[in-house]
Amino acid sequence: MKETLIVLDFDGLLVNSYALLKSTFDKLGLDIGEQQRFQNRRKFLKYIGGGREIIGNLVNISIPKKSLIREQLTDTYNNEGKVFPEFVEFTNELIDAPNIHVGIISRNFTHHPGKTIRQVLKNSKINESSIDFVIPVSVGVKKMNVLEGMKSSAYKHCLFAADEIGDYKAAHETDYEHIFMASYGFDTRERLMHKGEVPEGIIFDSPRKLVKRMNKTLMKLNQLF
Repeated sequence: MKETLIVLDFDGLLVNSYALLKSTFDKLGLDIGEQQRFQNRRKFLKYIGGGREIIGNLVNISIPKKSLIREQLTDTYNNEGKVFPEFVEFTNELIDAPNIHVGIISRNFTHHPGKTIRQVLKNSKINESSIDFVIPVSVGVKKMNVLEGMKSSAYKHCLFAADEIGDYKAAHETDYEHIFMASYGFDTRERLMHKGEVPEGIIFDSPRKLVKRMNKTLMKLNQLF
């Protein structure tokens, strides 16, 4: 009986999405800007640059080049994308645990995002064939609705880890018991706390610290090891 649900976000939490976006932009002659400024942008600006980059990007991006961005992003993820090393062994242990349902959700913007996510897991030597679910969240679909649909009375514990303000709000509003937030992904610690009102105690500045806390929580719940 799998009595614990663990949902992991993908972009920003498990993989360094900024590095993959930067690699994609560089190949197309565009400028995504430095990481801290990237993390503090409003969501719709993350993919076209901020105030310093947007004018040059709009000038340089021809119609044919624009049509290649998603294609190039997909190739970059498939060929260069890897899960942070700290998450590899941990994720495999979650997959192998007999009492845990574990899966990944993501609003990933590559072509065929489910296939892309699974390829990145394979690149990282994660046993993706045994993972319980991989759910791409389409544009316009609220993560809250997805998380709400996944939460069942059959689970004694529900855990969620992610990296954006919207993720925290979705998990909080759907009563996930334990929430873990990464400040190394799409939103900084300051943005999470001040814009998103995320409690400081659940924010982690590195994959190592976040994995350590999740591991400790699961041990307290007698759900792992």
